[in-house]
Amino acid sequence: MSLNVLLLESDHGAARDVARDLTDAGHVVLRCHDPDAPAFPCRGIVEQSACPLRSHTVDVALAVRSRPRSQPTPEEDGVRCSLMHRVPLVVAGPSVLDPYEQFEARIVDRADDVVAACEAVAEAELPHHSRVATEALRASRAPHDALAGARATVTRRSGRLHVSVSGLDPLAPLQRDAAVVRTLGKLREFDSSAKGIDIVLEPS
Repeated sequence: MSLNVLLLESDHGAARDVARDLTDAGHVVLRCHDPDAPAFPCRGIVEQSACPLRSHTVDVALAVRSRPRSQPTPEEDGVRCSLMHRVPLVVAGPSVLDPYEQFEARIVDRADDVVAACEAVAEAELPHHSRVATEALRASRAPHDALAGARATVTRRSGRLHVSVSGLDPLAPLQRDAAVVRTLGKLREFDSSAKGIDIVLEPS
């Protein structure tokens, strides 16, 4: 599957080789700045519609970092925007002084297969989304402990959230529908950038 990858770099040229590898693998590389342009302004400031997060469905953001830094560099400003849009983040670079430690989906060494890491993260479960959805399910009105085993697993495909829900068998139809609606609402609140949400009910 071809991915749209928002490529960020800590310094000019840090992501040059990775950009080539992504393109060779059939993926689309998107950038907030032209490779040799200043960090400010980004494309979205010059023209809102040119922002990659507006013009494309971004599957994964990739930040390539050349050396340990405790703070993001100006060239990495798109990481902040990606996280606000709930786009999963891969970091390629040193793990020491990693400012994205609590927010990235995966960190790899620049010598590792960065392309494979991006592909894996784009296919993987979104743990924060799954937690929000599961908590919403279990907080729904239901008989005592009826939803103790409820679980939601969320992934993203082409900008849409796909939610697999299990553990609702003990509920009456109206209670089940209410739990699903509550979950949809909480997910939309958490990820307003998603193009849509599809829910599948799995048997327990």
